[in-house]
Amino acid sequence: MSGQMAGKAGVVTGAAQGLGFASALALGRAGASVVVADLDGAKAELAVAALVGEGVTATAVTTDVRDPASIRAAIDACVGAFGSFDFIHNNAGVLVGHPLLDVTPEEIELMWSVNVGGVFWGCRHAVEVMRAQGRGGSIVNTASMVAFAGDPLIPIYTATKHAVLGLTRALAVDPAVAAARVRVNCVCPGDMDTPMNDRYFDSTPDPAATRAEIHAVYPRGRMGEPAEVAAAVVFLASDAASFVNGAALPVDGGLLAKVY
Repeated sequence: MSGQMAGKAGVVTGAAQGLGFASALALGRAGASVVVADLDGAKAELAVAALVGEGVTATAVTTDVRDPASIRAAIDACVGAFGSFDFIHNNAGVLVGHPLLDVTPEEIELMWSVNVGGVFWGCRHAVEVMRAQGRGGSIVNTASMVAFAGDPLIPIYTATKHAVLGLTRALAVDPAVAAARVRVNCVCPGDMDTPMNDRYFDSTPDPAATRAEIHAVYPRGRMGEPAEVAAAVVFLASDAASFVNGAALPVDGGLLAKVY
């Protein structure tokens, strides 16, 4: 909805592409000013150029979510550029598609430090700044449909998304977070047509067959689009969700409603 985020400013991590970019675009179209925080600074700058071309107020900050100081710098940049900090979408994540007997210690460390550590530090610094401002705010974390179910092909990724769901719920009921008037929720996307999924498909013996198989498991016969998840992010970040806290919103086309 146009104007839903008017006057608000915030940070989206992993925003150079995929869901992060779609989120930044949707938030910007709703009136927000957005910091595009991404590990790839060059891609972040390109994303900002595309956003500005769509009429969005945005700036880029090279951000490594594994580094607490880097996340804090992105938040500080938001305050410096736009005068406030009202939301964060902790979206940056990595997926290594190896089952239990093939995953390496390095892959475990990478996924855990980005998918869980990055969300934790984003939440912590967001609460600190929002509490100091005294206006409250909204935190939206990217979990996944595999926060509710198991996928044997990606067990560590599944574990990290369970952790994001647990962290979201724990912070939502934390008295200190509540006293700061900060809401904490998460979106739980199904498979989306994003570069992350493209890389996963490409790692399989027959990428085209894998993609077709994934499409087929959804009730409507297709994966989701990043913009469809981004619309849920805008709702959770906005004042329209003022009494929504600790929620995990599936945006999965009905996949989790199935048994077989």
